[in-house]
Amino acid sequence: MKRTMLFVLIIGLIASTALFAAGGREAATAQVYEWSLASVLPESHPVHKSLVFFADEVRQRTNGQIDITVYGGGQLGDERDYIEGIQLGTIDVTKVSAAPLGQFSDSLQVVSLPFIFRDQAHQHAVLRGEIGDRLMAELAQNGFKGLTFMDSGFRSVTTSTGPVRTPADMRGQKIRVMPSAPLIDTINALGATAVPMGQGEVYVGLQQGVIDGWENNEPTVIAFNMQEVAEYYSYTRHVSIPDILIMSTSSFNALPANLQTALMDAAAATAPFHTQIWNDYVEEAKRELAARGMVFNEVNDIRQFQSIVQPIYDQYDPIVGPGLIRQIMNK
Repeated sequence: MKRTMLFVLIIGLIASTALFAAGGREAATAQVYEWSLASVLPESHPVHKSLVFFADEVRQRTNGQIDITVYGGGQLGDERDYIEGIQLGTIDVTKVSAAPLGQFSDSLQVVSLPFIFRDQAHQHAVLRGEIGDRLMAELAQNGFKGLTFMDSGFRSVTTSTGPVRTPADMRGQKIRVMPSAPLIDTINALGATAVPMGQGEVYVGLQQGVIDGWENNEPTVIAFNMQEVAEYYSYTRHVSIPDILIMSTSSFNALPANLQTALMDAAAATAPFHTQIWNDYVEEAKRELAARGMVFNEVNDIRQFQSIVQPIYDQYDPIVGPGLIRQIMNK
């Protein structure tokens, strides 16, 4: 009996040793993913700081198995290059505006429509709920895995020719926009001429008079020193287009389940972190811009601008999905 028990113990010890060794080999050979994350924004911008936070969260939550290097300041090109890079596999993760991504997912164009969001709280209620999940799911069907939406503020018109107080002040102005059909239609409807242009070309375009203005948020204005070439900031707040952190759907699906979960958890933690530093920085940017000579003004009556763009909702309702616009605006 004793000999039998001893035999069993020896066999158990051998098996345990073999399992331990196998586990050690598995841990030693676990794949390490070294990824690039591209952004056009400089290190001083709150979005860049949030991307660094995301990379750190991913590294911690995966015990270093996913190691992300953030390339900011347009080191890897502009957002069009990033989208192509995700498709080609030359860029692993990127932060891009939802505006150009709309060309790959019709429903996503809804977030680029004028005055679709009342304020930041409304936008969060929409994008961090069922509607946001639907938009991300439909984007994934077109090859892009959306990890999270990120605040990008309300965009207003910035010009070199004088303040915009009424829609009439937009007439004849050449305004730079991102390559987004809803954004182009919005600026054109307000009486200006929308000029699609990459971010890297805007400063020189304003300097040389190729364009009269552009539209963006305060942090991005100061990040690129645009107050030097377009000093009038008029609060049209015509759109609030979120940024999206994306990667290739196929690359995401190829990850082990535990890494997928860690990645999504890191993205979920990044969104509220970004909201906080974004809101803080907006106020700081406004103070700094004013000190550098930027002239801020409210428009006379925002309802005039809202009334002009109403036909755009009818135009895009069948494109983004019947009823989706109304669903968002009634949220």
